[in-house]
Amino acid sequence: RRFFQRHRKERKVTGMEQEAEVTRSPVRSAYVHIPFCHGICSYCAFYRRISQDHTGWLKQICDQIRKADIRELDTLYFGGGTPSILTEEEFDRIRFLFPNQIHEFTMECNPEDITPEKAAFWKSRSVNRISMGVQTFDDRLLKSIGRRHSAQKAREAVEILRRAGFENLSIDLIFGLPGQTLQDVERDVMEFLQMDLPHLSIYSLQIEPDSVFGKQGVHPCDEDLEADMFEWIVRTLKEAGYEHYEISSFAKPGRYSQHNLAYWQDRDFFGFGPGASGREQGQRYHIDSRGQRIPEETDGPFEALMMGLRTQFGVDLSSFREKYGWDPGRRYADVIKRYAPHFCEQDGRLFLDENGREILNTILVDMLPEESCE
Repeated sequence: RRFFQRHRKERKVTGMEQEAEVTRSPVRSAYVHIPFCHGICSYCAFYRRISQDHTGWLKQICDQIRKADIRELDTLYFGGGTPSILTEEEFDRIRFLFPNQIHEFTMECNPEDITPEKAAFWKSRSVNRISMGVQTFDDRLLKSIGRRHSAQKAREAVEILRRAGFENLSIDLIFGLPGQTLQDVERDVMEFLQMDLPHLSIYSLQIEPDSVFGKQGVHPCDEDLEADMFEWIVRTLKEAGYEHYEISSFAKPGRYSQHNLAYWQDRDFFGFGPGASGREQGQRYHIDSRGQRIPEETDGPFEALMMGLRTQFGVDLSSFREKYGWDPGRRYADVIKRYAPHFCEQDGRLFLDENGREILNTILVDMLPEESCE
């Protein structure tokens, strides 16, 4: 979404884009944003609040979920903020507004919040996937970015979750942190591999204006160093048997994040709580601080391409044509030809190779009409 917001202005819908009535499938995924945190990390620009009385927020978000009247759901994701900050009573008031049977129920957690009692409670409420924000295993760097846990606490948290019966575990790491070296990144990834977890999300540091780093004028990592870090990460994880199935995501075979695939494969999803985003009937929206749903400009076809090309699965051309009424292979023939070594078409899907995904933003800029890049 950041790319989409930065690189496009208002784009008029052409006649070609109106050729077919867009078909929609039922909404089978939901994202719940819990904005509360114990403290603010230096890199974070998400909507968040320091932990305080949650009463008004809880009523607001429960009202939103009740209004949606959800009967069936494939994936549910509690993100933030810090969802692991919720009390058992607060968690239950939200959880029991959703169906009992959910294929994948992900809970974001911070290591310092994880105790045997909390892990057992989440397990009893059908949480079956944990995404834990570790960011780095270097205590010096953890302190410099405002994290509240130590590397040892992160290790202990993983063991607590495993003892509670959680097998579907993912951690987040960040590379390109201020003062971080290639050797630091190598140590982080090797520690992840020693843990033998099924999933890793690893992001390059993005310095946003509203973050602490942005306000302090912290400079981004050197581009060449960042590229070296990323290429080493990809090579090492693939050699270890992980699939690089999305630009920032690595998984053991078949252990993908099903919820995130809903985003990347152009499906609708509910968004609940201030700071959340959603998409229903192809229309994107976000929830503002008052709990109101604010529609956003949406270029559905371009967004479908942007998200699909992030993944190793690419874009299903038949489904795209059926949904949007035009063929991206024809419309973007010049761009595809320009980056021919990286574009592939196989089994009815258009996708980018490893090197192509690394320069995806450059390719997407070339796909935008000139007036959108001014």
